[in-house]
Amino acid sequence: MWRQPPYTPPNRMDDPPVSDALDPGSTPDVPGADADSHGRFARLRERTDELEMFISGLLAFALLAVPGRIFDAWAVSEVHTDGIYWQALWFGFSTSVGLCYVLAIALIAHLAIRGYWVGLIGLKSNFPDGIRWDHIPFLGRTARGFYQARVVGLDQAITNADRAASTLFSTTLLFALTMAVIGLMSILAITVSAGIGALFPHSDEVALAILAVLTGVPVMLGLGAGIMDKAVARRHARGEASPRLERATHRVLALNQWFVPMRMLLPVQLMLQSNQRARHFMWLYMGAVMVAMVIGGVQAVGSMRFSLLDRYSLVTEAAVEQGMLSAHYESLRTEHDRLLRYPMIPADVIQGSRLRLFIPHQPKRENALAQRLCALPDGGNTAAGPEAASRAVACLAKVWQVSLDGTPVPLDGFLPIERRDLEMRGLAGYLPLEGLSPGRHDLLLVWNADGGKRGRERRREYRIPFWYAPDDKR
Repeated sequence: MWRQPPYTPPNRMDDPPVSDALDPGSTPDVPGADADSHGRFARLRERTDELEMFISGLLAFALLAVPGRIFDAWAVSEVHTDGIYWQALWFGFSTSVGLCYVLAIALIAHLAIRGYWVGLIGLKSNFPDGIRWDHIPFLGRTARGFYQARVVGLDQAITNADRAASTLFSTTLLFALTMAVIGLMSILAITVSAGIGALFPHSDEVALAILAVLTGVPVMLGLGAGIMDKAVARRHARGEASPRLERATHRVLALNQWFVPMRMLLPVQLMLQSNQRARHFMWLYMGAVMVAMVIGGVQAVGSMRFSLLDRYSLVTEAAVEQGMLSAHYESLRTEHDRLLRYPMIPADVIQGSRLRLFIPHQPKRENALAQRLCALPDGGNTAAGPEAASRAVACLAKVWQVSLDGTPVPLDGFLPIERRDLEMRGLAGYLPLEGLSPGRHDLLLVWNADGGKRGRERRREYRIPFWYAPDDKR
C-alpha cells in the first residue's frame, strides 16, 4: 500500500556532514542534539497519522456526552448561589461546555479529513496513473481544459489533505490547552477574590472588584508589551536607539510569563501562525474561543425556552403565559423545565380539600431585594429556632403576593420548606378549597409588585389555572 514518504529535513550548506554527526567525538552545532534524532523523528512521522486518528476517535464522540452531565451539575448547583459564586459557576459551565463541543466538532472534522486522506492513498495505490482525462465521457475539450487547470492531481490532493489534517489537529490541541489555562487562571483568580472579599462587609462587591483587577492585569500586560514593541520598532526604523524601552519591554514580557505558559503554547501557536496566513489564523483562533464561551449560554437559554426555532404565530408565548405552563404543575414538569423555577401546585386537577402551593426562593434573584425590603440585621436571617422560620416567612411575604380568584391569600400560615426532589428551598402552604365550586379556578402570584418592567428585579406575574373536581374518583 502506498504511503507518504517520510519527512526529510532540508539539507543546508552549514549543516555538519553526516559522518561528523555520527562521529562520537564530534560536537553537534545545536546543544543537546542527538546523532540519531533525524532518524527517530522520521520513523515517528510515519506513525503520526495513526496517532492522530487514534486520539481523535477516542475523544471526539466521548466529548459529546460530557456537556449533558456538566449541564445537569450546573443546573442543580446554580440555584443555590448568588454573587461571585454564581459568576464562578456560570463561567465554569460555559467554558467547559463550549470547550467540549468545539473540540468534538474539530476532532470529528479531523477524522473526516484523515478518512478522505486514506481514501486518496487507496486510489493512488490502485490507480497509479492518476486521472485519465481522455477516458472521461461527455467531457469536451473546453471543459477538460477548464478542469485540468483547476483540479489537482492525487499527489497534490494527498499532500493538501495531510497538511490540513495535521494543522487542524494541532490547532485543536492548542485551543484545548488555551481554554484549560484560561479556566485554571480564572479559578485561581476567583478563589483569591472570594477569599479577600469575605473579609469585608460587602463581600460580593469587593470580590468582583478584585476579580476585575486580576482579570485585567494579564490583558493589560499583553497589550502593553505589544504597544511597547511597536514603539521600539518605529524608533529603530528612524535610526534611534532605545535601550531603556527595550529593557522595559523585556520586563513586561517576563511578567506576562507568569500568566501565560509560553513554553507550552507558543511553540505550536507560532509554528501555525508563521506557516499559515497570520491574520486569518488569529481571527479563526480567537473566534473559536469566543464561540466556546457563547455555546454554554445558548444551551442554557435553549433549556428555558420552549423552542429556539419558534415559529408560532397564533399560540404565542404571550398567549401561553395566560394559559397553562407545565412548569407550574409538579405532575407535568420534565427535565426541560428544570431551569424554570416557578411557583408550583401538585397537578392541574385537584380533588382534595387542600391545595399545596410551593413558592421557590432563588438567592441570586431575591437576596438583595429581601435585604432592601426587610431590613434584615447583618444582611441576612441570623435568627435561630422558630424565629428563623418566622423571619423568613415574613420577609418573603413582602416579596410575593398571592391571590385565588382575585381574593388575596395571606402567607402567615406558610412554612419554609426544603424540596430535595426539586433541588430548591422556599415556602409551602395549603390553601383551603372548601366552598369553591367545581370547575376552573386561578391562582395569581406576583413577585416584587412594585418592580419596574426591566431588569432582574422587574415585576413578574405567574398565573396558575387549575380545575377543582371534588367528586372526581379517577
